[in-house]
Amino acid sequence: MRAGRLRLLAALAIALFLNGLQAQQVYRNIINRPFETVSNGPQHVIVVDIDRAGRSPEAIDRLIRAQVERATRAQIQGARPLIRLYKQLGLLPEDYRLPILHTVVLRRNGELILPARTRSDGLGNGALSFQIVDGADPFPPAYKALLQAILNAAPALVEAEYGKPARTLTIQVVNFDDGIGDRDAVVGGIYDVSNNRFLFPIYNSPEAAAVNLLNLVVQAFHADVAPFYDAWAAGFARAVTARIARGAAFRSLAGLNPAFIDQTLDNTYDARPYYDAWNQPTLGSPSFIAPSLRQPPIAGGTTGGLWLVRYQMAGSVWLKLATEYPSFFREFNQRYYQNYTPALRGDTTQLLNLAKQTLAAIAGNPNPTVEGVPFDQWARRQYILDTSVTYGRKLHAQMLPYASRVKPDEQAVFTVFLTYFQTTRVGNSWDESLLNGTCYPIYWDFAYNRLTLSPQYERVDIRVGTGAVMPSFVGAETANQRLTVDFSVGTENAKVYYPSSKVQGTSFRNNFFGVVFGLDEGEVEVQIGTETRRAPVTKGAFGMQFSEETLSRERIAVLTFYNAQGAQVGTWRTNTGVGFHYVQATLLTPAGLFTLNRSAGLHMISLPLRPYETDMAKLLNIPASQLRLAQWRQESFNYAYYPATPPPAPGVGYFLQLSSPINITISGDPPPTDRPFAIALQPGWNLVGVPFNQPIPVNSLQVVHQFSSPVSWETATEALGGEPPLVGSRVWTLGSFGTYVQATQLEPGRAYWIRVLRPEGVTLLVPPPTGSTGRAARATDAPAWAMDLILQSPLGGGVATVGIDGAARTRSYAYNHDAPPALPGMSAFGVLDDAGQRLLQSVKPPSGRQEWTLQVAPAEPNCEHTLTWRIPHTTPKRWRIMLENPTTGERVDMRQREFYRFTPADAQTLRVVVEPSVAAPVRIINLAATVSRGGQATLQFQLTGEATLRAEIRTARGETIRVLTPSRAAGAGTQSLTWNGRDANERALPPGTYMAYIEAVDSEGRVARATIPILLTR
Repeated sequence: MRAGRLRLLAALAIALFLNGLQAQQVYRNIINRPFETVSNGPQHVIVVDIDRAGRSPEAIDRLIRAQVERATRAQIQGARPLIRLYKQLGLLPEDYRLPILHTVVLRRNGELILPARTRSDGLGNGALSFQIVDGADPFPPAYKALLQAILNAAPALVEAEYGKPARTLTIQVVNFDDGIGDRDAVVGGIYDVSNNRFLFPIYNSPEAAAVNLLNLVVQAFHADVAPFYDAWAAGFARAVTARIARGAAFRSLAGLNPAFIDQTLDNTYDARPYYDAWNQPTLGSPSFIAPSLRQPPIAGGTTGGLWLVRYQMAGSVWLKLATEYPSFFREFNQRYYQNYTPALRGDTTQLLNLAKQTLAAIAGNPNPTVEGVPFDQWARRQYILDTSVTYGRKLHAQMLPYASRVKPDEQAVFTVFLTYFQTTRVGNSWDESLLNGTCYPIYWDFAYNRLTLSPQYERVDIRVGTGAVMPSFVGAETANQRLTVDFSVGTENAKVYYPSSKVQGTSFRNNFFGVVFGLDEGEVEVQIGTETRRAPVTKGAFGMQFSEETLSRERIAVLTFYNAQGAQVGTWRTNTGVGFHYVQATLLTPAGLFTLNRSAGLHMISLPLRPYETDMAKLLNIPASQLRLAQWRQESFNYAYYPATPPPAPGVGYFLQLSSPINITISGDPPPTDRPFAIALQPGWNLVGVPFNQPIPVNSLQVVHQFSSPVSWETATEALGGEPPLVGSRVWTLGSFGTYVQATQLEPGRAYWIRVLRPEGVTLLVPPPTGSTGRAARATDAPAWAMDLILQSPLGGGVATVGIDGAARTRSYAYNHDAPPALPGMSAFGVLDDAGQRLLQSVKPPSGRQEWTLQVAPAEPNCEHTLTWRIPHTTPKRWRIMLENPTTGERVDMRQREFYRFTPADAQTLRVVVEPSVAAPVRIINLAATVSRGGQATLQFQLTGEATLRAEIRTARGETIRVLTPSRAAGAGTQSLTWNGRDANERALPPGTYMAYIEAVDSEGRVARATIPILLTR
């Protein structure tokens, strides 16, 4: 109900905005949930504010050109490393210039300027006409003739795919002086929506001109009512462009070369051959290029990150759908126009529902499927369709499977491009920036043994967001199997899977290949069109050769898998591209379920699966405005809070503050349990989750540093060869009283702190469940002497340990444990080191005096706190242990008391001081006795120091007959005792000589004794 009201309000806001109210300067998501966003305006276009330009067309043109130039130059800068690498590897011709197309809308006084309608027949019943304008800078005659031929034919071709245009418009085509083209890229055309114009360049290649002009025509069919998001507006346009351009009718125009048309499409429009490998969560974004390149009010200096790959994937996702539903675009547009409201353009939930209705009508099934998966699930697995903003650093891996040639013993050679970038919050919007970094890939064989390749492939340097590696796998031990590569930078990780020996060799080149999870050995039968092929599956990898004609156009491929005994174990459907196809198939993996049951209060949580619902508010059934979710970001040394937290996934840890208990069952895809799970860890603190739904002992973890082989957790926590340990020896989690406690086992659903001590970072390998809990983690080094200090308050507390051990001189890393970062609002308690860092354990070598400074940062100031302790029984008696409060001047003998109460108003320090006693042993001096005539004796003596005093009367044979004083504390100075000459039963003793016996014991346990005779005469 609440979500419905929010959506209604958002729709009303958009409607008012588009009907002339003052618009915001930056268009953004006003509802930002994964796959369920609402935008307040068009994020897919360049908005040009012309408030200061006046009415002069020339001035407006200069503004358009200036802003397009700014955006294009930044895009070129961001994409140049990737384009150059494409050319070096022969993936692009050396003289190829990437076409960058833009859509432009003008805005004056905060209102978008939309084209005037020439007819009022309603949306979806329009007609387009085109006029090539010969102004001061006309197109060359031959080029003009080519454009005219395309413009004459394109409307009918587009209408067959797309239905009638939204509006009836006459669009002028104007020569765009390509002053900002360079050797790598060129402005491919500008659709000026406000003025009904195409600003079009002059291409050397007629095929490139034809395809890109066709793209502008497709965009013009939506005119001023296109969806607000690139994934929909640009994705639809690129998909329809590719479908038309691959058709015979378009290829026959003006003598176009079909091979060059295919090359244009393959280079920048269609990524279906690689789709499974490139489909990663990092693709998601409301706009494919950074807002700073589209809307000047946001500070610039950034680039568009993955914009080129996103454009390719956006066209590809809709091409895959249209393979099964060829009439989809036409029928979708019909419903889009029938249901059109201004709010529809920016509401992805409504758009996806409309797409589902369209597919249901085509299929005659209320629950349509795509590639064998219900559309609702399928759409959420296509990350390019996620128009939400997620903040933080991101890593994307592009795998290209072929090499130009291979050596006789090479089993696998492929290329991987890495894109490393960061999405940040800027005011009310977002932006992207490209990052530098270093990646140390980890290469695994099928059994997850680490492979050692040539040093050439051990490191990938990432500069301006781009890095590349082309690993070579040589030898029989790498043949015929599914290889895995883990790429990690900081906490970001990307995986690549490759079927070695199944793609190409010196004498063959397959065009259909892939990897399968859920079948190690067996066979796969693949049917594409009328052609069927069968090939072995060896260690999860397969490959085969189809005829060129079969893969010359998009088709539906059905893969049927059989185990080694010939029994069918599963099927997989994929919609292919053109030329070749790579597949990642997953069998026998029903949706995983996990129950998260937590009480009210603060928790550290994780999920051992990738939920189908990626919005944490909806997942936890907590209103978004009330969700208190945080994740640690070490690179900024701060916490990110929902909705700026990353989506849930195995290995990701969070803090969650609950005002009431939750008990929810979550469904999603669990990670494979036949191999370790890799988690990238950056230097410093990492908040990680448990990837599997079974407990994992800490001591079963492994750690990988750079290109070294994995080492055990115990080895990783030791300093070896003069190098510091890889990780801190303790893993921390949140205890039941809101304090950090050491963990020896990782429990599903909980999150843990791990500290990395190497500046390059490491990769943590979590072993898959084995059906048993494994051996328990060994106890970490225990100091020779240690005392726990326990802080308690109504809102939480903490435990800190101080200790003394001679080994701390050389192995301080094993004894001193930093405190993980406290979440704001938590009580923070620990021991400060010399640098002011808070430790949970501080151990010092023996010395005459040791002092520890405790720091208490209360969750609630002016609230009483209690510090308790217990002196270990092994503590030498000669040690004096004192607690000092510098604020009040109080000193507490910790041997005499076991608690201390105080009320901190703010962060406060206390001191614990341990020092051996250096005072002389206590002595009894000047002992004297006098006896009165009545038989009463008086004893006087002096103590040289504080002591516990005991006095007795004994017979000459040493028998105690009277205790004058039991053990009691006595201060230094004169002491006086009396005896009435009677025994313990108050009976008068006979005359004779008796002994007064005095004993004094000081605080170190040292004993002083003295005696004197007393003569009774009566």
